[in-house]
Amino acid sequence: QRWLRSYDAARGGGAKLTVALGSVPEVKEIISPSELQHFEHDEFEIRSKMTDQGLIVACAGTTTRAIGYAFFELLRRFGFGFLHPLKPISPESLILSQLDVHEKPRWKFRGTHYHTQHPLELTNLLNGYDATGSTADRQRWALAFPAWEDFLDWMLAQKQSYVEWMLLGDRKTEDGKSEDFELSDERRERLKQLLAAAHARGLEVGADVPLTLRQQHALSLLAEPSGDAGTDAQEIRARVQWLLSCGFDHLGTELGTTEFTKGLAAQDLVHLLNVTQDAIGDRKLLVKNHCSTNQHADHYKDPRPDRKGEALNFNYLTYYADPKVVSMPHTVQAYSLKDPAPTYGNRDFSDLSDWSKYLLEAGRPMVFYPETAYWVNYDISVPLFLAPKYAADRLEDADTLDAMPGKVPVLGQLNFESGWQWGYWLANSAQALVSWQTPQAATPRDRLSEVFHRLLSFLPSETLAPLSELLVDYADAQRRLLVRGVRKDGTQTVAAPGAGLGSATGMAYIQGSEGLSDLASLLSRYTSHGAPQPDRLHFNELWSDAPLQSLRIVRAAAQRGEAVLDVFMTNERAVFSRYQWYKEHLRPLLSDMNETFAALSQRFTALPQPRGLASREALQDLAVPAEMLSLRCQQVLALYDYAAHCMKNSSAWCNDTLANSRAALDTARSLVAGREANYGLANLGPGAEELVFGWGKPVPTAYAFGYLWAAHTLFYWQRDQAIVEKRILDPCFATINNPVELGLQGGGGKVVRYLQELVRWFLSNRMWHVDLSGCLGPEKEPSPLESPLPSASAVVVE
Repeated sequence: QRWLRSYDAARGGGAKLTVALGSVPEVKEIISPSELQHFEHDEFEIRSKMTDQGLIVACAGTTTRAIGYAFFELLRRFGFGFLHPLKPISPESLILSQLDVHEKPRWKFRGTHYHTQHPLELTNLLNGYDATGSTADRQRWALAFPAWEDFLDWMLAQKQSYVEWMLLGDRKTEDGKSEDFELSDERRERLKQLLAAAHARGLEVGADVPLTLRQQHALSLLAEPSGDAGTDAQEIRARVQWLLSCGFDHLGTELGTTEFTKGLAAQDLVHLLNVTQDAIGDRKLLVKNHCSTNQHADHYKDPRPDRKGEALNFNYLTYYADPKVVSMPHTVQAYSLKDPAPTYGNRDFSDLSDWSKYLLEAGRPMVFYPETAYWVNYDISVPLFLAPKYAADRLEDADTLDAMPGKVPVLGQLNFESGWQWGYWLANSAQALVSWQTPQAATPRDRLSEVFHRLLSFLPSETLAPLSELLVDYADAQRRLLVRGVRKDGTQTVAAPGAGLGSATGMAYIQGSEGLSDLASLLSRYTSHGAPQPDRLHFNELWSDAPLQSLRIVRAAAQRGEAVLDVFMTNERAVFSRYQWYKEHLRPLLSDMNETFAALSQRFTALPQPRGLASREALQDLAVPAEMLSLRCQQVLALYDYAAHCMKNSSAWCNDTLANSRAALDTARSLVAGREANYGLANLGPGAEELVFGWGKPVPTAYAFGYLWAAHTLFYWQRDQAIVEKRILDPCFATINNPVELGLQGGGGKVVRYLQELVRWFLSNRMWHVDLSGCLGPEKEPSPLESPLPSASAVVVE
């Protein structure tokens, strides 16, 4: 009724078309029940028959979910498109033909982890909050429910089998108390409604509830470890029972108190994993094996034969738990298992790939856990058009995993999702497709083109063919320039003096960065822990002896050797060496990026426009982000040129260069406004715009802004512009994240927040200002280009 009732005979529907689902007589006349006896759980059949009454199409499978897959596959062949969950595409007229379609899944487990620690479209709804962050009114909460049903239909259309999200805990209020909503009967009733809608479609649902995680308002299974094994086990069982009473089919969990800290002793965590698995019985316990580095599990050895008894990576601790526990090797950002991946302290993900292979050889259940966007400041919120590269990654990794020998095959894939807008629906849909179906083309380019052809099949062939080729070219260019740092003449960029490996890649320069991430980038050069983003040569390192001298002293004390000599390098020598590197290595790379992505963006304008309004909007939803990527490359090249050449001397060329960077920013602003009007937020109900791109309070997430606030304001573009124009040295300039809110359970509470404000006042007040004080978090919504400079009496610590 929802999808076909508006199609009369003139549009291919009406009385001459009958669609029959399940086991009704019309289906049995076309598809015999005996044909279905040996079908796998998600296998389906679509078959049509022309009669005197018209065309009858039968959709059959052995489960509700499989029948749903068949129906949405039929709609796709009728000309519908289901790529952006909030913006399905309906054809002007149905495309009817005789059909005989039989499909079954590549992998058994095909899921989406909707990461509700990020303030996404459905985060509030899935946690029981309305758009304003209130839990008081169930009816107001339910106003966004139609968007959840849109998403569940997208799940069926993409042949996904499982969805999970992270439940958030109560934020401690100003008096230090929690609101007691997190485990309340009211929250359980709201969760039951959400799960009922998913179960009605045959979808399985899980809750991601970490063991002891404290960051980002997570609801943990063990909120306050007591130190007594029996007491801790009892609390975990009680919380598990509450979750099961909501109707969850499976549970996900995570190790450590943060991405970088272990918390409890390794043997205690293994015990708690076993307790949790025992509490859920035969349900799946899915545990993330994070890609972070330099954490080891005390008293546990790496079981891989070639590791010769090395200390076990803490993230791989699941191996020593109950063999039923499902390990999930987790990659991040736009890097495949075979790419360089200079993030979280890695050179690449080869160890994670090798660990995945070992798990399969050992006969352990393994679900691959990649992602298709990295929020808060890497791609979607800048925004950057990286969907083609993410799609290519998911295709390549699926093939890599299937080629791994083992006692058991890969169980499947759980995709870590952080948004749909700015073309990222393309990557989300591509990962779902490759987990369902293996492309048949011979070459990697043709296989990726095959993926895009199927996903965008609602477009006319004269648009579809050149668009698919263009998206493949984007994926190739993004891998070459952004991930590998290879220029068009084949020259490999080398890392900047004193900087990390990421400084040799284009991605490091167009990603977003704010105060805390800039500080982490600098600190990672002098510690054993890698920052969660690729390092880069910062703008101010081209005119000042940044990073701070004090950090070089810290590194010398820790590393000695050449690090000691670095302490005595003069400001002029340090800056000159970076300038030389910029001229010889980085500028050619940035120039190549600017030219390449400008040319690719222009190819969108030559594509034949489809007739349907929704189809044209889908094309715009790719073309505009592509233009944004081109403009971002233009801005960054101009800002680095200015930083390298114009800090001591002003000239007409310098003025033109700065004007060029401003022009890119101004053009991008106009494009953002146009896209926001087409986000498709109507089914989210009142307050949707504020929820998605407004600035507010950190409830229920630890962020005081919607996930596209930075795109709305072009915050990262503004910040880069301000750093160069105002010659800012402070790495904590324009911080948007609050470390107390992010790092402490429930956001810290009254006392901690009071201490935070006291420290902030001491470091920065009317009398003086100390660099780094900004990293305590923002006091109000930041606007970098409008922020005043520190006073003349400011104390600059170097």
